[in-house]
Amino acid sequence: MDFMETDDQLTIVNRSKEHVISKQLIRNVPYFEKMLSLDLKESKENEVVLDFDEKTLKSFLNWLELGDIFIEMDYVIHLYNMLDYFGIKDDLLQDCINYFNDNFIIEHLPIVIPQVTPVSKLINSSHLNAFICRYFLKIADTCVFSSYPVETIEYICALDLMIDSEIQVFDAIMRWGNCHADSAKYHLEKLLTLVRWCYFKDKDLSKIEEKTQSLSFHPSKLCSSKKCDCDLTGNRTKQEHFIGIYKMNATSLRIIVNDNNFYPLMEKVIKLNNSMTIDVFPDEHVSDIFLDSGNQTIRIDWKRNEYRLLDESQCKTYCIKILNCIQESNCIALGFVLPDEKCLYKFRCYGLCLFEASEKFVLICDDFSSVESSPARAELVAKYFQTDGVNDFRATILDDNIYLLSESDFINLNIDTNKKSVIGLEWFNNRLRFENCLLTSRKANDDRVILIDKSTKDAFSFNVNTSQWSSMGRFGNCNRKFPDVQDSTNKLLTLTSAFISLDTMRTCFAHNANSKK
Repeated sequence: MDFMETDDQLTIVNRSKEHVISKQLIRNVPYFEKMLSLDLKESKENEVVLDFDEKTLKSFLNWLELGDIFIEMDYVIHLYNMLDYFGIKDDLLQDCINYFNDNFIIEHLPIVIPQVTPVSKLINSSHLNAFICRYFLKIADTCVFSSYPVETIEYICALDLMIDSEIQVFDAIMRWGNCHADSAKYHLEKLLTLVRWCYFKDKDLSKIEEKTQSLSFHPSKLCSSKKCDCDLTGNRTKQEHFIGIYKMNATSLRIIVNDNNFYPLMEKVIKLNNSMTIDVFPDEHVSDIFLDSGNQTIRIDWKRNEYRLLDESQCKTYCIKILNCIQESNCIALGFVLPDEKCLYKFRCYGLCLFEASEKFVLICDDFSSVESSPARAELVAKYFQTDGVNDFRATILDDNIYLLSESDFINLNIDTNKKSVIGLEWFNNRLRFENCLLTSRKANDDRVILIDKSTKDAFSFNVNTSQWSSMGRFGNCNRKFPDVQDSTNKLLTLTSAFISLDTMRTCFAHNANSKK
C-alpha cells in the first residue's frame, strides 16, 4: 500500500492484527462510510476495532483494493456474514451462496461447523444440524467420517440424530476409534458419554461389552445408572413415525402422525405452496417424505403448515444432490444417473423407484443397463427386479432387505447378497386389487412389513421372522369437518414411515396444548 498521511488512512485492529487502508477506499463500504461520516471516536482517532476471522478480513480488504477474491470453503460463511454486517449489496454475496451450494461435501464439515452459529447468514447451525441429523447414518458409513477430528465427532454425536438405535451411534464412534489407534482410548471414553445409554436396549449391551473391555468404561453400569433419570423427551430413537396422508381437496392435505403401533400422535391440515424452496439444507421443521413407492416426494413444513409435491424427476434430482454431498472426494460425482435417453424413458415410465435405506439410496429398476452405481460407501445401489408380467410394483426397504409387491407376487430381495425369495400372496385369496395397495415399513429395527388396502383401509402385517401374514385392523374414517377446507374428500393417499425431528414434535405438541386452553 502506498504511503499516506495519517488523516487519510484508517487503522483496522482485528484481534491481534493491524491493517492500514485508505479512507477513500474504505468509504465504499456502507458500514465504514457511515462511521467516518459521523463524529464518532473511530473517526477522530482514525482507528476501528473489529473481531472477525483474520483470513476472512484479509481477503475482504484485498478484494477492496484489487477487485478480486478467491473464495474458499474454510471462510465462505464468515465472508458472507462479514459482507452482510458491512452492508454490502454486491454480486459477491450471490457468489458465496453459489460456491457453497455447488461445492459443499461432507469432507468440509470440520471447517464448516466452526463457522456456523444460530444467526449466521449463508447457513445457520439449525439448518446444518438438520442435515447432519437427517443423514447421519449415511455420513457415518463413509471413510470421510473416520478421518474427522475428534471435535467434529463430538459435535455430531451430541445432536438429536435420526437413528433407529443408540447402538448405531456407538458403532460409529468405535469405527472412528479404530482409525485413531494412538489417541483412541483417551477420546473414546469421552465420546462414548455422548451415547444416550438410558435408551439402550438390554439385549444390545452384551454386544458392546466385549468391544469396550480395553477401556475403563463400563456401558452396563452407565446404562443402569441413567435409567432412573432418563429424559423422555430426548429419545432420538423415537423420531421415525408412520405418516398417514389424506387428500382433502386440490390444495389441502390432512396429515396424521402415528407412533409405531399406529396410535395417533398429531393431526395437521397443510396447504399447498409451490414456491417452497427445494434445497439440501432446510431447517429442522421440514421433512421430506417418499410417496408412491419412491416415485414422488412431499416436502412438509410443519411450522408453517405447508407442503410441496416433487414429481419423479424433481425427486430424483434432489436425491442426487444429497448423494453428491455425501460422496467421497475420490469418487465420481453423480450426474443424472441414467446413461442415455432410452434409459431415461424407462426411468420415467416403467418399474423404476428410488428408495432411501438407512445407510444408502437404492434404485430399483427393470433393466440392468438402466442405471450406474456409485462406488462410494454411502452409495447408490442399483437392484434388478422383474416379474412375470408388467413391471409395475410397490416396494419398501426394511434393514437390508427390499420387499416388492407386484400383481401376483410378494418378493424379498436382500440388498447385500442379492438373494431373492418369492413369498406369494395366497393368504389373501384374491381379495386385493393391486392398484389399491400400499406397502410400507420402518427403515430398520422392526419385524413387520405393512400392506394397506386404500379402498377399505384394512391393514395387514407380514412378519419377516415367521414369513406369516396377519390382519392388523382398519383405519377408521374421519367425517370431521374443517372450517377452512371446502369440499373435503378425506381420501387416503398413502401411509409411510418418515423421520420428524424431536424439536418439531415438541413444538407441535406445545402448540396443540395451547390451542386447547
